[in-house]
Amino acid sequence: MLAFLSPAKNMRCIARPGIPVGAPRFAAETARLAGVLQGYAAWELESLLQLNPGLALRAFADFQDFDPDLPGTPALTSYFGLAYTHLGAQDFDAADMAFADRRLRILSALYGSLRPSDGIQPYRLELQSRLKIDGKNLYAFWGDKLYQDLFSSREPVVNLASNEYAKAVTPYLRARDRLISCTFLTPKRGRLVTLATAAKMARGQMARFIVQNRVEEPAALRQFEGAGFVFSRSLSSGDRYVYVQE
Repeated sequence: MLAFLSPAKNMRCIARPGIPVGAPRFAAETARLAGVLQGYAAWELESLLQLNPGLALRAFADFQDFDPDLPGTPALTSYFGLAYTHLGAQDFDAADMAFADRRLRILSALYGSLRPSDGIQPYRLELQSRLKIDGKNLYAFWGDKLYQDLFSSREPVVNLASNEYAKAVTPYLRARDRLISCTFLTPKRGRLVTLATAAKMARGQMARFIVQNRVEEPAALRQFEGAGFVFSRSLSSGDRYVYVQE
């Protein structure tokens, strides 16, 4: 079983002593994208990436400093956002990280598909950005490479990502593929709805649950209880796992 996550927009790239740093699998594609982005001025990145002036200046500095030959810091502990705060990989030991490398992937607009220990550098780029490479958007640039990376082993794959990143995979699904979707619903005004904040927390905690419990099969995810969510057998069906917040 593999589970994939979205990246976070914010990053805190801090080295982890004792945790080996891996080499991202799509280094050539990353170097090409970074090279293109290094050619933009800060004011151009502001429009291209739809950032405020301060964030555009930060993104400009990061791309100017980007060096594909540097090892970077582990992806799982470099992203800093709600999901990653609740994943809490800062306290993972070497055995946890080794298992995470086997069972988790992070999809990235710049790096493609990352294992948790793969080394990354600070950047700001989203799949739905306006950047074009040879006239193609980033979804077309990556094509089916992210799908192939996730499904080449023919194992079940668990979607813990946002729609923005899941869309880089789902168009290429074949009948033989098994994709498990996890939906997190919160009662609100008499209805069950997906609240982005609660869902991000749950995705991060589920990724932590996978690592800490050494989960190898999707069925074990029905035992997950995190961020107040519990599995709903009545609302779930087939490969759609639904969790309701109590």
